[in-house]
Amino acid sequence: MKAIMVGVDGSPQAEVALRYAIEIAQLSGAGVVGVASIFGDFDGESEPDEHMSREMEGLRNLPRAAVDWFKQALDNCGQICAISDVPFTARLLAGDPADVLTREAQAVDMVVIGATGRRDVHSELLGSTASRVMRNCIKPVLITRDEYRPIERVIVGYDGSPASGHALEWAADLAAEGRWRMAIVTGAMPESALAEGAEYGAQLVATRGVEAETMLVAGDAPSVIFEQAKEWKPDLIAIGGPIRGALTGFFLGEAWPDIVEQAEVPVMRWR
Repeated sequence: MKAIMVGVDGSPQAEVALRYAIEIAQLSGAGVVGVASIFGDFDGESEPDEHMSREMEGLRNLPRAAVDWFKQALDNCGQICAISDVPFTARLLAGDPADVLTREAQAVDMVVIGATGRRDVHSELLGSTASRVMRNCIKPVLITRDEYRPIERVIVGYDGSPASGHALEWAADLAAEGRWRMAIVTGAMPESALAEGAEYGAQLVATRGVEAETMLVAGDAPSVIFEQAKEWKPDLIAIGGPIRGALTGFFLGEAWPDIVEQAEVPVMRWR
């Protein structure tokens, strides 16, 4: 892994995302690319909008002060990365944030973006930008929450699909570097082909020097993962999220957006 992109908008959630990006960068030897997107005119001379720091999307004529706001946010990110001895590259671009982040992700290895936090309305759990990036980005996406805590325990949802296999390998590589504890969760009956696949996954993880606990629990993906998370208390959940139209495993299937949107801890969605 060479480059991790993080969405920057000066919000507390973006700072949390940066801290996770730094943690993973330190384990993988990657650099961090901070991308801030202004949805409007870079040279606009209109009067500053007092709500611009919170309501970026939908504003067509952002004032020059908005450019200064994002430059300062990027500078702050650079200073935090410098303290952590992680290379940082700042990019200030124009356009809809979700579209910009999805496009720029093609040049990096993974994307980290902060969610706005849990809300009562299901469709607003992540916020529109995080939700659109998570669903459309072709690269691995880590959705973080309102608080940062170092990763020590990770649950991987496994359903035999290539995407979940990639998530398992990613977690195993970082677990070896960060001494994470791992658990592999799958909705499989004992002695089934999927159960055998999960055990093979545990053996694969062991080749990295990491011992993974295997949890075979019959049920649908969200409820199984959330129930195991209550008992095992992970700091991160890693799952596969196939590209639209691709074949999916029957455990995660199309349930992965629900897991990302409703989990109380950060979720890595791998494709």
